[in-house]
Amino acid sequence: MLSDAESRLNVRFPADYVSALREKNGGTTLGEYIPLPKQEIPSHLAPYVDHGHISITGINGIGNSHGSVLKTEYMTEEWKLPGGFVLLDGDGHTWIAFDYRNTKSEPAIVFLESESGDTLYVAQNFSQLFSNLVTHKSLFDDDGEFIGLLPENQ
Repeated sequence: MLSDAESRLNVRFPADYVSALREKNGGTTLGEYIPLPKQEIPSHLAPYVDHGHISITGINGIGNSHGSVLKTEYMTEEWKLPGGFVLLDGDGHTWIAFDYRNTKSEPAIVFLESESGDTLYVAQNFSQLFSNLVTHKSLFDDDGEFIGLLPENQ
């Protein structure tokens, strides 16, 4: 399946993603938010950033299910996305994606907004994406008010 997916998408998946697939082939993540590194946030992307964080619901695996990176080609056409990305999570309007625009093997992780095609840098690689995940509970109280990271999660 891995070789087929890489061939169809014309990429080489990073070893850390492949290792994660061997543990669990996609699905929900242990955290719901990814803190963004310091960067300029264009005003049209600001509504997607919540106190310096981007939300994530899961990671696409490999296979024929709805939650598969193999849906990238269809979704790219359907949502008129720029090329060079492999979609890891998203709802059509926004995506978390591997950025293969300048590499075939060690992509950074980006947030991609469909309407503009603009991106925000999220993580240097898949491992950094996973190690940076934080939970809703560590950022917001029971009333939904932002409290920041609790000391044990910093």
